[in-house]
Order: sequence, then structure tokens, then C-alpha cells
Amino acid sequence: MDIFDLKEKKKAAGLTNQEIADLSGIPFSTINKIFSGATKNPRYSTLLAIEEVILTKSKIPFTYNENSYQPMMVQEDAAPYMCKSRTYHMDDIENLEEGVRAELINGRLYMLGAPNRIHQYILSKMMFQIMTHIDKNKGKCHVYPAPLDVKLFGNDTTVVQPDISVICDTDKLTDRGCSGPPEWIIEIVSNSNFKHDYVTKLMLYQMAGVKEYWIVDPMEEKVYVHDFENTKNSRVYSFEESILSNTLDGLEINIDI
Repeated sequence: MDIFDLKEKKKAAGLTNQEIADLSGIPFSTINKIFSGATKNPRYSTLLAIEEVILTKSKIPFTYNENSYQPMMVQEDAAPYMCKSRTYHMDDIENLEEGVRAELINGRLYMLGAPNRIHQYILSKMMFQIMTHIDKNKGKCHVYPAPLDVKLFGNDTTVVQPDISVICDTDKLTDRGCSGPPEWIIEIVSNSNFKHDYVTKLMLYQMAGVKEYWIVDPMEEKVYVHDFENTKNSRVYSFEESILSNTLDGLEINIDI
């Protein structure tokens, strides 16, 4: 979404520059400069934060069109586990107590709660099928469940813990996790993280160079497959269907719970 789209969505949402500043944590003067055109090339992270606020408050829904690729955007309040009090860094994650999980995105710290039983059941079922396929075909890709620190851009600016990461470029693997974008990421949605998975991470993963991103929604019993390299392969599956992987040839995953 460029600045012209942001202006249209801002108008539709009925938000003022002050409200966007308050909700995003971006200085009011910076917001004014961006929307007035005084800032010609605003930082992507700033635009992303503004977009999050507008999409969250907008009354105009974004839908997944089965005939043309449009990412599903879910409108809801900010995730309750996001810490906004200051700018956070990699050191803050490393200094967390043992067993406490968090993600670092554009200076914001997202505390991750314990997954529920259904979440873990789906994760285990999908992991088993992916691992079996790789082993059977003597594939070179590696698959890891969370927690695994993934430095999406190869540095300490953004560190996420996808539910499932499939990494085919083994040069990205480190003792601590993965440095760079996995080829394929799967996130399993919970009640508290709709916007995080549907909006924030979708844009983040696409920007980082992730090739394929699945959003598994147990509440809707649907899987939203995003193929960022070939959008015609992007579609919505129900849990009753066999879901084709665009990363691992011949792999079909069955979730039916």
C-alpha cells in the first residue's frame, strides 16, 4: 500500500493525523510530513505501522477473492500481547526469562502466549507429514517447529518464531536458528493474534522474500495459501481438502480434525 492508498484508506476510516500518531506511536510531526508530501521517501517500517493502524480501524473489509489474489485482512483491535512502551532490541529477547517467548518486529516486542491443544495438534500433524515427505524423497530442506528464532532480514531488526519453518537454503541455518527468510512459513491462528498473522506477518514475510506463506485458521477451518512468487497458485482450502505445497513437489497435506 503506497502513500496514495494510505490517504484513501485513512479518509475512509475517518482517522486524523493525531489519532494515527497516538495509535502507532509515531511522532505527530512525522505523520504530518508523510501525509502532506513533505517526506518523499518515508521508511517502510513507518508506512507499515501507519498501515496497521488504518487497516485495524477501517470499516472497509479486505477479502480473499477466490478468482484473483488479494490477501485476507482481518479487522480487529491491536493484539493484547504487544508491548508498546519503548523501542525494543534483540538484547531484550535474549534477556527474557527461560520459557518466555517473544517476537521482535520493527522495534515492537510481541509476547507469545502458550498455544492451546488444537493448535499443537494441527502443528504436530502438519510437521509429521512435511518431515515424512522430505525424508521419503531424500530432500535437502529442513523443517522446524516453534520455538525457532528466525532473523527474517539476516540481522537483529526483526526476529520471529513461525509455527513451522521450511528452510531449503541450509546456509541460512545457524546454531541459534535461521538467518534469512525460510522458503515456506506456516502460522496457525489463535483468537488473540488474528491481525498479527493475517496483516502484520503477511506483509512482513512477503517483503523479506518468503516464497510461500500459509495461514491456518482453526476457527474457520480454512487454510489461506499465499504463493508470493506465483500468485495464481494462491487459494483458500477447507480442512477437508488436500492442500498442495508449492515449495515441496508432490506434497499434499491433510489437516482434517
